[in-house]
Amino acid sequence: MFEQAAMLRRQGGGPVHDLSLGNPSLEPPARWTQALHDLLDDPAPGMHRYMTNAGFPEVREFIAGREGLRFGLPIHAEHITMTVGAAGGLNVLMRSMLDPGDEVLVPVPYFTEYDHYCDNAGARLVKAPCADGFALDVDAIVSRLSPRTRLVLVNSPNNPSGVVYEGANLDRLAAALRKANEARQTPVFVVEDSPYRDLMHDGSAAGSMMTRYEHTVHLTSHSKDLGLAGERIGYIVLSPRAHGGELLARAFAFCNRVLGFVNAPALMQRALPRVLGHPDGRVDVGVYARRCRRMTEGLRALGFGVLPPRAGFFVFPGLPSALRDDTGGDIALTERLLAERTIVVPGTAFGVPGHLRLSMAADDEAVEGALQALGRVCG
Repeated sequence: MFEQAAMLRRQGGGPVHDLSLGNPSLEPPARWTQALHDLLDDPAPGMHRYMTNAGFPEVREFIAGREGLRFGLPIHAEHITMTVGAAGGLNVLMRSMLDPGDEVLVPVPYFTEYDHYCDNAGARLVKAPCADGFALDVDAIVSRLSPRTRLVLVNSPNNPSGVVYEGANLDRLAAALRKANEARQTPVFVVEDSPYRDLMHDGSAAGSMMTRYEHTVHLTSHSKDLGLAGERIGYIVLSPRAHGGELLARAFAFCNRVLGFVNAPALMQRALPRVLGHPDGRVDVGVYARRCRRMTEGLRALGFGVLPPRAGFFVFPGLPSALRDDTGGDIALTERLLAERTIVVPGTAFGVPGHLRLSMAADDEAVEGALQALGRVCG
């Protein structure tokens, strides 16, 4: 869809309302720009050379201190692996932990590229349906556990729905996995993919399995909260309580290298301690929240069923029943919107047909133009 938008722009003929990707429209904070200038002006040698494959020790120690405070755990540098974004981290983790034929359980809806990451490791993605309101359905997850289940992949705040999994359900999941582990030689791990954790619309903290379940690996990146999607900087946080933690940390560093990443970008690593934690070191999530509200109101007026997202910048409406019946569903509606120079992604891509994913990382003009196109197509 992103490539189709680029093609339409090259062809000309008017504006393109591209709501396809979570490609942040807000520029990185001024503090980030200043940090890069300061680093580039630093005459110290070796700034851009190789380092240990897990990342600069001093950067990992800084990240460990922040994550230790966040989760109330004794996290140290050896628990941190700097990665080429959260996606790079997921591929490193899966190649470190999965054998061919292993299974990864994921609640639906889920980020569509998880299928491909599992394929890269020779593993199989197993989908568990959600409860009402896209809530975590622990019973559905437990019913799909098998002897080959190695990982439960949890994405909260969720892409595409913007839902944040409630603490009570995370508690239930932790208890259920501990019970399941009693009959297993090695425990099921939870992998927590959380690049939207610092884009909560109300400023609250998203719940985490790190505080609830010992065998958890947490991944995040700064593609979203710092507007650095193209710079590819993220990291893996391994719980200090995890089974086989020392071996896993070594495996993460090894796979970082042999998968061809080698290490996370040196300049991006060095900039993080100069930016994170400062009041002006983050994009204004209020802009994304405002656009989400605007789109939610407009969609409801057109008869869509939509939950206001609690975090991030995606809106995930369900199609009105008439559109489901008369137009062939979300894929057909996506094609009709394309004819109106409006780019969205069908919910089928995320395991939930009958929905659309609309990215509010676009600018205000694209949001308003898309609403007008939706009105013409759906009116």
